[in-house]
Amino acid sequence: MKLNKIWNLIVIACIALSSCDSYLDVVPDNLATIDDAFSLRVNAEKYLFTCYSYMPKHADPANNFGLLGADEIWAFNSAPGSSKNFEHRIFDTAKGGQNKIDPIGNEIWDNMYKAIRDCNIFLENIDIVPDMDVLEKREWIAEVKFLKAYYHFYLLKHYTPFQ
Repeated sequence: MKLNKIWNLIVIACIALSSCDSYLDVVPDNLATIDDAFSLRVNAEKYLFTCYSYMPKHADPANNFGLLGADEIWAFNSAPGSSKNFEHRIFDTAKGGQNKIDPIGNEIWDNMYKAIRDCNIFLENIDIVPDMDVLEKREWIAEVKFLKAYYHFYLLKHYTPFQ
């Protein structure tokens, strides 16, 4: 009886731990790849616009600590982290709500690093676009290098936490 239970457990463990390699390794059709993004000039131009899409919005209060991060304007809430009337966490900076685990302005940092990554991908793959002349490629490379430098500058000068 005991041997039968052990045998059943071994069979169940073997069935549970076995995998179906070919069944689960299905790649969906029409999946966008980097090669597709640089297959034509039009697609490469869309990727160039993606690099531009991360430009910071200086007039948006949610993206600018200079507008709401100081203590000249206060939101009437009881404690840091309870900004119910306002959607901006930047108000919590003056109240001592800045922390190491989830820093205020972290979303802006994430966007800048995504922008730098997209600029790097663009610079690595712009040479494989077949229907572009060299002058236009050099112009786009210069634009993306400037954007990458600007994003680095923006990170270092505007959003260095705990200064």
